[in-house]
Amino acid sequence: MIIDSIWIRRCPYCRKRIGFDMTECLACRAAYPSTPRIEVTPRGDICIAPFSYDGVIAAAIKDFKFRGVRFNSKSFAGAIVAAMKKTYFKDMDFEVITSVPATKKRKRQRGYNQAELIARYVAEMTGTGYKELLVRDVDTVYQHYLGQEERKKHDKSYYSIIDRESVRNKKILLIDDIMTSGSTLSGCSEVLMDAGAQRIFCAVTAITKRR
Repeated sequence: MIIDSIWIRRCPYCRKRIGFDMTECLACRAAYPSTPRIEVTPRGDICIAPFSYDGVIAAAIKDFKFRGVRFNSKSFAGAIVAAMKKTYFKDMDFEVITSVPATKKRKRQRGYNQAELIARYVAEMTGTGYKELLVRDVDTVYQHYLGQEERKKHDKSYYSIIDRESVRNKKILLIDDIMTSGSTLSGCSEVLMDAGAQRIFCAVTAITKRR
């Protein structure tokens, strides 16, 4: 279980102080979009997100991803679970939850894999087991520095399977923090399917606005 911070807690979105039993303030929670974002990855997997990547949501994700504010991950996970329940949660019937992996170098620099933190909380909230199924073998520049065509080059050759027996015939929920082009999710999904997965569902905190 992830250990919560001993420091004062603040809402990830408005930065107001909140209680230790809260993951965001009531006002920001009430302002969540009523309809989740649903997109299809290049591979054809459905991806759901509670938010679009802009405004206070983008700022909260950047705090989490680049400034070490790990606490935000619990709020993101709760929003993802709520979004799934509003849509196709009952039809997903996933058996294992995993996350888009980070390279050892990136994880060492940041101190954590942001997708993994979110995924572990989603696992707790849904009662589904979390398991690391993938490793990333190739390090690249951050996705937000890449153009649309460069993002499409993120393919399955970047990733490899850790444990095929944990993948075979399984319905898997694959989690990342953001979906931009969907190429990262597609690359991971293709590797999982090649290893024998039955079906892949995807979920992220936010999806960037389509141009």
